Amino acid sequence: MHIETPVLAPDYYLANFQRLVRHTLDYYSDLLTKSEHDWIQRFQQLDHDSQCLLVRLMSRKGKWFRSDKLSYDEIASTLLSLDALQEANFVLLSPDLGARDLSLSVLTKPEVLALFPELNKGLSKGQLIETLSDEVFDYKGRLAFTVVELLADEVIDVLLILFFANRYQDLSQFVLEDLGLHRFEDYPLSVDLRFFNSREDIEQLRAIGAVAEAHYLMGSRDSEQLKRWLEALPDEVNHRHVLRQKQRCMNAIARDLEREKLYPQAIATFEQAQIPPSRERLARIYDALDDVDSMQEWVTLILDAPWDVSEFEVAQRLEARLKRKQGIKVPRAEKPKVDELRLDLDLSQQRVEIATLEHLTTYDNQVLYAENTLFNALFGLAFWDVIFAPVEGAFVNAYQHRPKDLYRREFAQKRQHEIDEVFSRIESGSIDYIVENYDRKVGISNPFVSWKVVSKEWIETALVHIPMQHLSEIFKVMLTDLKLYRTGFPDLIVFRHSGASRDYELVEVKGPGDKLQDNQWRWIRQFQRIGVPVSVCYVNQ
Repeated sequence: MHIETPVLAPDYYLANFQRLVRHTLDYYSDLLTKSEHDWIQRFQQLDHDSQCLLVRLMSRKGKWFRSDKLSYDEIASTLLSLDALQEANFVLLSPDLGARDLSLSVLTKPEVLALFPELNKGLSKGQLIETLSDEVFDYKGRLAFTVVELLADEVIDVLLILFFANRYQDLSQFVLEDLGLHRFEDYPLSVDLRFFNSREDIEQLRAIGAVAEAHYLMGSRDSEQLKRWLEALPDEVNHRHVLRQKQRCMNAIARDLEREKLYPQAIATFEQAQIPPSRERLARIYDALDDVDSMQEWVTLILDAPWDVSEFEVAQRLEARLKRKQGIKVPRAEKPKVDELRLDLDLSQQRVEIATLEHLTTYDNQVLYAENTLFNALFGLAFWDVIFAPVEGAFVNAYQHRPKDLYRREFAQKRQHEIDEVFSRIESGSIDYIVENYDRKVGISNPFVSWKVVSKEWIETALVHIPMQHLSEIFKVMLTDLKLYRTGFPDLIVFRHSGASRDYELVEVKGPGDKLQDNQWRWIRQFQRIGVPVSVCYVNQ
């Protein structure tokens, strides 16, 4: 069935901006400053076209613009709207600017040379700008356009943070929903469950975001610059999400310090970060320094209390390296023995997985190319109410496909009672609700369900053939590290129909020259522990 793509209204972006404003006033009105309340009130009093132009300006990069580049079909007169915006104190026309800012922000290279004919024409624009002064330059009346300065440009930053809880999403995010490409679960939002509860949280997140953005865009091997960025981070952070953003930023900066072999500074920063991979990096730094005792201390700490499965596996490899440094012979880790099937197939017309699927499909065998989709979908449907549970701070706005803490350790801790109830239902065989969730939720965004791939028939067939004990144990493994264990599933699943008997087998397919990856071995070990039938099919090897 052909579904027509919705046509967006010319001023769709204004409606989206109004969503930001309504969201802020509904949930965070008490956290806004007096000047921000005043800004919103003045914005609401603008005429439609002036509102449109202001939102257009706020959606663009920078704070200085040229009037001849502000042409929009839905705005009748840009010049009239600019006058209205200046009168309402949203923009300043022909502001005082230094030659460098003027040239960098609004002028082309030919325009720079026209204003400053004494400059060397052979230089690049960047080189030309470096020669210019920061002092105010009288350009007025010498340009064919008006320079526009956006005032109070930080307001949009605050509104976006209050809506998305980050600095990288913007108004374009709404377009996906406007076009019908994203639908979201109707989870509860309220002041009691809101994400931020103090103005300090907002300002700290803005400060951290500014440092993270500068570091990402600029990078630096300059120890003084790296030190300045660290000093710009807020000291005492109480909000869990804001603290995590600070820790991620510290890890990134510390990694640069480590690359430059500035080990004392890197060690001090990693020790404060307290999230992966800080402890791993500390162990590796001490390895590089040949400090066996300190390396042993950090490796032991990780092994005794790992933050996640991935960190534990890294620590096991580091422990083996540590033993070798100490002169202890370490046997090579043996991979589990897994059933193998070897086939000679024609791969000239199709992918190896599809060729194998067709070969294995018989009257009694139904074979699906499921890879990482089927078990993830089963998990997403089985734990739907857990994923979208009304947990404080999990949902910032009405347009999230997953809670903020989904891939963190506290996800299961905060929802343990609900998780236990799901396992109780599965292990008792009360699984009709999983198919019912498919019918009720089809098309609604879920981080584990790929609606374009997984059909209702797949779900029903899987629930008939896979023992509930197996499914329960697979889900328990996934919950130990939802990010790590969402990949590595075998390519194919074979459902066998033999009289009244129903069983299944997972099959990983490897073409010529291909071999099992770490995440696939990880799942094979788990499947063998659980008792899930799994094999590897080598084609033309």
